Amino acid sequence: MSDQNQSVKNATTGLRFMEFTLGHESYAVELLMVKEVIIPPEMTPIPKAAPFVCGLMNLRGIVLSVIDLRKKLGITPNDDKIHNAVIIFDLGDQLVGAVVDCIQKVVTIPQDCIKPVPDSDQNSQHFLGILQQDKKLTMWIDPKLILDGHVKQKNKAA
Repeated sequence: MSDQNQSVKNATTGLRFMEFTLGHESYAVELLMVKEVIIPPEMTPIPKAAPFVCGLMNLRGIVLSVIDLRKKLGITPNDDKIHNAVIIFDLGDQLVGAVVDCIQKVVTIPQDCIKPVPDSDQNSQHFLGILQQDKKLTMWIDPKLILDGHVKQKNKAA
């Protein structure tokens, strides 16, 4: 394959993302990190936990921590709680739930539409890139970076 054909192929292939809202902005995670999406369940509070920790939940016999991604990133949640969802992330050695305002869609983004994150933002260490779709910009979140150090215990069967 010629270099020009390879460049065209790289520009047209892409990564799959799940888009969701936090407050009034769009965010995305790589679809491979999402195990499932559920409605917010009943949770057991954890005494003396950080303010962004919602508590523990039982997912078919697996106890896992749930955080409020909006509080973790300092984002004011939408008032409309009817569309809230919990994304269950598969972080390799553990499952973690994250509350978001609303699930939007699953999209495939070409490699050439994924831009680097400017270093000027204090939260830039939580993001892997910016997804550019026409005039819309979506922050690509890395759940491992956001949750690192806050959910250390591995999930155990209930």
